[in-house]
Amino acid sequence: MAPIIELSDKEYMRVKKSEIRHKLIEENKPLSTGTENKEGFIYVSSMNLYVAKERSHLRKNWHEAHEALLEEDSRMLTIPEFVNFLNYLRKNPSHENTQIYKDITQLTNPWRVEWLDAYFEKRKDGLYVLTGNKATAEKLETALMEDRTPGISLDSWLKNPTLQGLPKSGVAKGNLNYCYPRNDTVAGFIAYSNGIDLECDLDPSVIDTGPIFGVRAAKQLITPTI
Repeated sequence: MAPIIELSDKEYMRVKKSEIRHKLIEENKPLSTGTENKEGFIYVSSMNLYVAKERSHLRKNWHEAHEALLEEDSRMLTIPEFVNFLNYLRKNPSHENTQIYKDITQLTNPWRVEWLDAYFEKRKDGLYVLTGNKATAEKLETALMEDRTPGISLDSWLKNPTLQGLPKSGVAKGNLNYCYPRNDTVAGFIAYSNGIDLECDLDPSVIDTGPIFGVRAAKQLITPTI
């Protein structure tokens, strides 16, 4: 007989939230909102998603950021959702949207890193991308699988990514540095005074000693019936 493991109330709620979240992801249902107070978020109708105006949970690695978001009924943006968010900001150039886009992409200090919900894993039949904090796995489709530093066109990538959000092999040249996916790595978008990077080879357990790494919370609009 398996031993009985007692959980604290906090641990029990964390486990139940994780189970519900994974179930919804598997069934392709929207996650619960927690967006009664929508201040600090932008609603992107094409994704039915509220996206935070600013990064939060600074100084946390990829794993810690997922845990922190789960505690507040939020989640991390996938790569295609991040692409859609940037395109939304570009196509709706209000003063606020333009400032957010610049904060994400402009060449200036301090360093800004945004964790993205994409974990890459090598399996027998190829490389997979895991999303939903590794709850779901999908075989990686054809994409640009070589580093480009200096790199690819930000505009070309945003206009015509793969379905999984990555640059296509024929992406135009430009100043966005790109590091292709490796086994046991995660994705992040980086901006600093000397460049901007889409890096798919980051260590998910990296220790950040300064407020460089952060995450942009996302909340779905509709609460499904479970």
